[in-house]
Amino acid sequence: MRWLRALYLSNGLAIGALYGFVPVLLQSRGFQPALIGLTTGLGSLAYTLALPAWGHLGDVVSGPRRTLQMACIPAAIFALGFNAPLPAVGIMVCQMVITGGGGPTLALTDAMTVPALGKNASRDYSRLRLLTSLGAAGSAIACGVLYARIGYVAAPFVYSLTMLATAACAMFVPLGRDSERHRTARRARAGRVARAKPERGRFGSVGEAFKVQPRLLGILVSVTLIFLGFMAGNTYIPLRISDLGGGPSVVGLSNGIASGAEVPGLILAGWLVSRIGLRTLLTVSALGFAACMGSWIVLADAGSIVVTRFAAGVFFGGIFFSFVLTMSRLLPVRLQSTGQTLFQACCFGLAAIAANVAGGVLYAVAGPLGVFGVGGVCTIAGGLVGFAVLPARDEARPVWAAEPAETAETVEAGDVAAPVPISTGG
Repeated sequence: MRWLRALYLSNGLAIGALYGFVPVLLQSRGFQPALIGLTTGLGSLAYTLALPAWGHLGDVVSGPRRTLQMACIPAAIFALGFNAPLPAVGIMVCQMVITGGGGPTLALTDAMTVPALGKNASRDYSRLRLLTSLGAAGSAIACGVLYARIGYVAAPFVYSLTMLATAACAMFVPLGRDSERHRTARRARAGRVARAKPERGRFGSVGEAFKVQPRLLGILVSVTLIFLGFMAGNTYIPLRISDLGGGPSVVGLSNGIASGAEVPGLILAGWLVSRIGLRTLLTVSALGFAACMGSWIVLADAGSIVVTRFAAGVFFGGIFFSFVLTMSRLLPVRLQSTGQTLFQACCFGLAAIAANVAGGVLYAVAGPLGVFGVGGVCTIAGGLVGFAVLPARDEARPVWAAEPAETAETVEAGDVAAPVPISTGG
């Protein structure tokens, strides 16, 4: 558990060191808002395409721990390209590799953690996930001060170091009994174990997840709509603060406050979920976040916007918590890497593509009203869809989620005749 805590913390350090500074970093390289939106949108496209593949690797081939390590290395290397004398196209390629490689680390960390927590997930997950928020908050504030003194040139180096630390922490996280499933799968691929079921279809574990849980499509629609608003705010609020006269330290403080506010948000979500249920928690959080976005349209002072980002961070904690627990509840253990990466491919991928590309045009044409107004409407719509499709408070859990132990059903080339028990308890 100690190394798992370190892994969540290192994820947060990486987020705070670079992701919140990408728009202003690109601006310092001479990128205009529309080109910033295109660059971050292309990065989100790479993220969207890469995450299902990382999830399939985590569930079927190498396990989430080794897959996480493989994802960290290219992100750490290509981040240094931000400081290289590259043309705009080269910077875009670096952004695509960073988001396609470094992006899935948190989803794969969740995939390792949530099944192991079992029935205690609603209580214990928030205690682990808040370490990411604390790390992101501290890193963003400290890096904001650092970048104010020596410039954004330091950002890629700090991010590369944190990604290498993430890979190192993952090395020491115990694989647990789930590792036996992957060893059995490798024996099956080598022909040493008979298969009991035909292989999956052409879409691998992603196709199986949709077959196992048809409700998954509606959940992903809700995710995408909500995060259209969130990603629009996340990308363009640093530009808004910069336009109002805030420097790197103010941008870093803003990002740090938003990330730090996720901690009480996650704690509150863990306390509320057993009382009001996932769907109500999600809807209330989405409506609250939309209200914060509305305030960014009318506020004309960087300090006031920084204050409202605390409330936005609390509501984001409730949104993220709701979707992670929903995937844990509706999908079996063998599909957790796929479920968590699909969820994050929609929120930080599909939604980010639309929010960043369209947001750049809206910000240039209509200013804050265009970006934050449209984003707020999308967030409200996503919350209402989520209320319709997320599991109700008194809804029975699927068989695989209710049992203390699951039989590893045969999967693709890893299908085996003899069942292997997989723990879903703590």
